[in-house]
Amino acid sequence: MNQNRNKDNDLQRAIDEITQKGGSNGPKPAAQAAAPMMPAAQSTMKLPTAPVQPMAMPSAAAAMGGFGRAMGYGADISKVKEAALKELFPIMDRVEVEPEKRFLLYQEMLNSMRDKAVIAPAYEAARQIRDDKIRADSLLYLINSIDEMSL
Repeated sequence: MNQNRNKDNDLQRAIDEITQKGGSNGPKPAAQAAAPMMPAAQSTMKLPTAPVQPMAMPSAAAAMGGFGRAMGYGADISKVKEAALKELFPIMDRVEVEPEKRFLLYQEMLNSMRDKAVIAPAYEAARQIRDDKIRADSLLYLINSIDEMSL
């Protein structure tokens, strides 16, 4: 039991040092140097290269589903997806993704919303796809979607 108490005290001291010094990489005090080393698998972990953006708290409008009514926990997940796609459509130009992924997002919107307004931006996304086979498949999908919407 005394060993557990010592481990708890060592852990608390390490946490205190990190929070007080902000995790600086300067010389380590003797108490921290005596702490056991991290396993090699953990020490080789790659950290993200881009700064991590804090998550914003959802606004009241987002909690209301953007349509003035609350989205309950028991909401049909397909309806949540459809609502998210509808909210994403007007701000798609701000999404930084490869052309193939952008087209797939527009394809999801077409399948879900069946809105002709999605056709033109989906076409532009398809035109930017570099792989000829994927671009051809994307354009054929658009042609078929337009034919189905015209009926």
